[in-house]
Amino acid sequence: MPLKVTKEMSSHLIKYVKRIDINFNPFDARTRSAREILRQMNIPRFYNSNPKLKVTPNMLATPDAPTVKFSFVDGTDKVFESSELLADEILTDVWRTVMKMDDDFEMEGKNVDDM
Repeated sequence: MPLKVTKEMSSHLIKYVKRIDINFNPFDARTRSAREILRQMNIPRFYNSNPKLKVTPNMLATPDAPTVKFSFVDGTDKVFESSELLADEILTDVWRTVMKMDDDFEMEGKNVDDM
């Protein structure tokens, strides 16, 4: 069963994401999920919640597999080869990661807005 994340939750959780790098060849059929991630992450609501968020699409002219890299405020990165995954699978993994990060910050008394 897919993870349900409301608009309010995602607007809070996106604060834990510093940067999203999306590398894909626009003429390659394997880029569907990378382009969908770009579409879903490049919205004003996320930029209003996290003004430091950088979403960077990199158009490739090579036949390399598409990748999506999420960089988080704690210094960790998560890289997905998106040709083998659906956009929902990638986002579910990212939301679970930042939910755990949110819990860890709360337990340690940290605030993501101070980062």
